Amino acid sequence: MKITMKTKTLLDGLTKVKETLEKSERVPICMNIKFHATKKGLNLVTDNTVNSTEHFIPSKENELSVDEVGSVMIPPLIIEIVRKMGSAVCITVSDHPDEKLTDQKLINVTSVDEKVNANFKMQGLSAVEFPQFVIPKGKALLQLDSSHFLDLLNKTLFAASTDENTPILTGVNINLTEQDLVFTTTNRHRLAIASYQTDSIQEFGNDGITIAAKPLEKISRLIGSNKVDISLVKGRLVIKSGNTTFSTTILEGSYPDVSRIRPDGDSMKVSFLVHRTELLASLERQYIVKAEGNDGGITLIKTNPNNAASIELKTHESSFASVAEEIFVQDYVGDEIDISINTRYFLDAIKAYHSKMVRISFTGELSPVLIEPQESKGNIQIILPYRRK
Repeated sequence: MKITMKTKTLLDGLTKVKETLEKSERVPICMNIKFHATKKGLNLVTDNTVNSTEHFIPSKENELSVDEVGSVMIPPLIIEIVRKMGSAVCITVSDHPDEKLTDQKLINVTSVDEKVNANFKMQGLSAVEFPQFVIPKGKALLQLDSSHFLDLLNKTLFAASTDENTPILTGVNINLTEQDLVFTTTNRHRLAIASYQTDSIQEFGNDGITIAAKPLEKISRLIGSNKVDISLVKGRLVIKSGNTTFSTTILEGSYPDVSRIRPDGDSMKVSFLVHRTELLASLERQYIVKAEGNDGGITLIKTNPNNAASIELKTHESSFASVAEEIFVQDYVGDEIDISINTRYFLDAIKAYHSKMVRISFTGELSPVLIEPQESKGNIQIILPYRRK
């Protein structure tokens, strides 16, 4: 194998695939990056047995020239080497001179920049034993703009559980209901639901599918301005955006029925609209003085349903410092209520939206708090309050 290409182009591809490199030595070959060169271009692939990423770089004048086709596994050190090789690089792969080492390859990395006179030699592996990348066949299950896909992730990823003892809750449940693509996450203390209307008539089964949140968070950084194609292949979710394809294993188990958690609109005792940026700034001030050892912090909310309706936010009295402030609200319905809520959870929920106003609703001092953007239906956040002592 022999390729010559711009380092910027190669580094862009390597950056996209490095997130799914195997970090442990349980599958040594997966600790390397697969380079697969054909006349059409170069495929870069990584696979940690759960998640995998493939990025294709097409042959293009002054960008990539494939002089000899072939495949090889190259250690991730190649990323740092390429960074130091100037504007362009030539990578040549040959068999090991020792005929007994048939799985070993010799790699020569040479700068093609008149300002850099450097040549690296390193060892690689044969790509024969590397797992086969899952390639979708036919039309994608559904397609949507990358901005809409990223918006669904941004409104839900943060609410997934981090407790590996309940693996199904560490994921994002993805479902298609009545042509709405719905993303759901929960850690039992908070719930996030985001939806987007599609023209797809496909379904992800009765309960949808659940994908681990962590790899989805990583892929959210890789998606550009292209369309996103979503497919299901052999028990894996495959997401394609431009020349980058990401594949991840579907989590086993049934996702809990969260429909029972959502409060009924008729049961709301208190509801009001508040300026999102004003509330966000107040919560950030509350979070500054959270009690030591309390990662989330506690904010006390007391409503004032008088003519100039307002809410008072103040820190929990156990904090080493305190802050209290009043925010005026609109469209107030209901009586006075006094409630305690996790400050960080509240912050995360408000940050997820971009609307001018958000609606906050309560069914009681110990019942779920409902948070919704004013202009968007189908997007909600629910937080369970703290029990007051």
